[in-house]
Amino acid sequence: MSASEILRPFPGLVVDSGWAERVVSGPYDAYTPAQRAAMAAENPYSFLHVTRSQEDIPPEQRDDVDGLVDYCAASMQRLYDAGAYLVYDAPTLFLYRMGIDTPEGRHEQTGIMGLVPVTEDGDCRVLRHEAVRPGRTDLLARHLLAVGASSSPISLTFRSDDDLEAVIARHCEGTPVLDSHHEGVHQVVWTLDGAAADELVAAFGQRTLYVTDGHHRLAASVDARSRVTDRPADGPLEWIQAVLFADEQLLVLPFHRLVGDRAGRTPGEVVEALGACGALAPATDAAAARPTSPGLAGVYVAGDWWTLELPDAAGDRAVDALDVSRLQDGVLAPVFGITDPGNDPMIDYVPDPVGVEALVERCDEDGRIGFVLHHTSVAELMDVADAGDLMPPKSSYFEPKPRSGVFVRRLEREGAVSGAPDS
Repeated sequence: MSASEILRPFPGLVVDSGWAERVVSGPYDAYTPAQRAAMAAENPYSFLHVTRSQEDIPPEQRDDVDGLVDYCAASMQRLYDAGAYLVYDAPTLFLYRMGIDTPEGRHEQTGIMGLVPVTEDGDCRVLRHEAVRPGRTDLLARHLLAVGASSSPISLTFRSDDDLEAVIARHCEGTPVLDSHHEGVHQVVWTLDGAAADELVAAFGQRTLYVTDGHHRLAASVDARSRVTDRPADGPLEWIQAVLFADEQLLVLPFHRLVGDRAGRTPGEVVEALGACGALAPATDAAAARPTSPGLAGVYVAGDWWTLELPDAAGDRAVDALDVSRLQDGVLAPVFGITDPGNDPMIDYVPDPVGVEALVERCDEDGRIGFVLHHTSVAELMDVADAGDLMPPKSSYFEPKPRSGVFVRRLEREGAVSGAPDS
């Protein structure tokens, strides 16, 4: 296999079908801390124990990061000891199909689970579109080294073609090793090793990859690698576990915004200020206000719905033309003074699957203004990443997200991680 290939098989683990319901969890951020605590308390085998974070422990213990990662490592070992995973010794690629029901009908996507290179910013093999928070990256790096296993795969997309899709489809005709339903997601897994894996690697070639979910995990892998001295030139820390879905298969949904008004204006004054940004028209309800095409946003103010024509782009870059950027640059910054949407406490986000009803409920509770957006397309995401720019926070929400605990990558099974981690 060529060292220049961007996709590599690995000796991975897949949850046993008999254990899937007990082990597998949704993405970590799909639950509130209270929900995670309740689910973990009633199930010692939930993967939520492995992905536990500082939000999930009492405030007086949150500075004990070593104790936290030791707990995560012990939780992972408990799953190994229980025999919850099927173990594949040969380098293996896994085909991972997820299916969900949506208001528009059934959605399915089939991805490739394997390893891709750990890349620095500016490496054009794997392009990013979001910034990361250093504190979160530090914890994930320590988790990777202490647990010795990936917490969850990152998600990537790529520009596909008929030839590659045909190879993937042919290898999905065999008997799967996992066929499971979990929290509304139907998951099916097939394995490929030997010549079959080589064929898929060759068909995939050296396509450019785009991060859709997992910017912090990728940054943490870079961090973890830098903490280990005298590591092997092509050792396990040079690669990261990832699931790769073709661009045409992805279902992209928006994140909606809830914004507080520091100026304490009346609803009428807020509506007047918004009307100065773009054409504003009353709407009968949430359904009527919801945008069906780019360039518009639904606005909720004190029980009333409006449609807002978004201001023109502030620049000529691809990122400037996004609806999320036009809202940020032309409305949220000048009207509400929100210039750092990633850290400003006056803005919060609601992913579309949670529902506009939840946005309304939270706006009514806190006196905030709601903005309902049209989704960012995969093509727009790729254009921004190709240009080397970063999107505003929470620009896109991909559904379904890979479940946690379905796959495990143990670093020690790919060779020794030489050297001692720096403290």
